[in-house]
Amino acid sequence: MTEVEAKILKARNSGLSFCQIEEGLIRATLDQVMLRGAAIYGCPLPQTEFFAGYIASELQILIKDFGFEELTEEEILLALRLNYCGGVKFPSGVEIEKITFSGNTFNIFFIASVLEMYMKLRNILDRKCENLIDGYE
Repeated sequence: MTEVEAKILKARNSGLSFCQIEEGLIRATLDQVMLRGAAIYGCPLPQTEFFAGYIASELQILIKDFGFEELTEEEILLALRLNYCGGVKFPSGVEIEKITFSGNTFNIFFIASVLEMYMKLRNILDRKCENLIDGYE
């Protein structure tokens, strides 16, 4: 198992996936993602609670309605961290292209792009585990 795969497994087993989080706790989790994402990439946070509420709402829709509901908060943060550190490779040896932050504040387009990259790694790991279970490796 590679170092990245070990980190993915650890993050998957850390906390609840978004589909398991109580409705009343989701906003606090989304705020953590936004705050840490802004800290990681040095991007500004929204200047008003009004705008922050819209970003949180869109982030929740992205996670719940577009295939990321099984991710934990730690996985989303790991995705952001893997993107900034670079050097992450697919099993073929091809390096994963970094997603460059753009925009005026933490935004959904950016995190969606990072999560799509992370899901590719996660799905490859799932297939690898399935093959091990089925006795192919």
